[in-house]
Amino acid sequence: MPTNLPPQYYVAEKVYRAARSTAEKVAALQQMLSATPKHKGTDHLRADLRAKVSQGLEELEQPRQRGSQAQPYAIPKEGAGQAVLIGLPNVGKSQLVATLTGASAKVAAYPYTTRIPLPGMLPYENVNLQLVDTPAINDPEVKGQLFGLLRITDLLLIVVDLSGDPLSETDQIVGELEESGYRLLGLGEEQDPENPLVQKPVMLVGTKADLEGAGEAYEMLQELYGQQYPMVSVSADTGLGLAALGEAIYAALGKVRVYLKARGSESDRSDPLVLDRGSMVEDAAISLHKDWERKLKYALLWGSGKFDGQRVGRDYALSDGDVIELHG
Repeated sequence: MPTNLPPQYYVAEKVYRAARSTAEKVAALQQMLSATPKHKGTDHLRADLRAKVSQGLEELEQPRQRGSQAQPYAIPKEGAGQAVLIGLPNVGKSQLVATLTGASAKVAAYPYTTRIPLPGMLPYENVNLQLVDTPAINDPEVKGQLFGLLRITDLLLIVVDLSGDPLSETDQIVGELEESGYRLLGLGEEQDPENPLVQKPVMLVGTKADLEGAGEAYEMLQELYGQQYPMVSVSADTGLGLAALGEAIYAALGKVRVYLKARGSESDRSDPLVLDRGSMVEDAAISLHKDWERKLKYALLWGSGKFDGQRVGRDYALSDGDVIELHG
């Protein structure tokens, strides 16, 4: 064990040894890794910590079932991407999910109404986006399980009440996430592979936009956070901003829709391949069948190319709406 580890490492190690849940252990391990300096003497330690973090994240992504009872925080990802709503009590998360997806969320005026996560599917153009309502982020009874769910989702939607104090709500939630080992990715930010923290894109959603004073509160929120995160103002009661929210969620998920075309036929625009932004022709082909990795020679492209039917190689980066015809 290296002798020149900083005090922050030993603080995180103590938290790790006391942790009970996998989510808490992963958070502590990431803090330990972040505090470990990079030099030859720490190579083995850093490799061991990275392996433990990887194993822990894998356990969170595929949680075990206890007996025959499924775990409520093990929400399988469906659709084009998963966005988890987080916020303080009574900010309107449950009503928003119920309105957008038709999911039977429990909506009430008292705090901590939601006790377990509730998923629903939001139709957006020709894909579905999975939204997950969650208990309040400051509910101590579920915090460990909740942060386990947040670590594997694609997008965090920080939901704040525009009729209350959205500035302090946002500060509190961002602070909780950062203290738990998150790096929040804003506009134009990419993941840093060298950073051991959990890195997640974030969007701010201001609810109850139809109530008195909400407009002014949203403007103040924009002044502080508008240059950092994408933002949307909505009202589940009146429908204000709901269409824009679906569009913004899809954009923040960082996905592209690609359509397949067989020789001599038209493409099917109702059933796209949904890939990560930056994916190449090869990625699209392999997502269909692993044999394409070996046999793919080129593709014909309609959409982002210089002309329709352009011949492109397997390393061509695809754009949303592209149509490709694969050739082996």
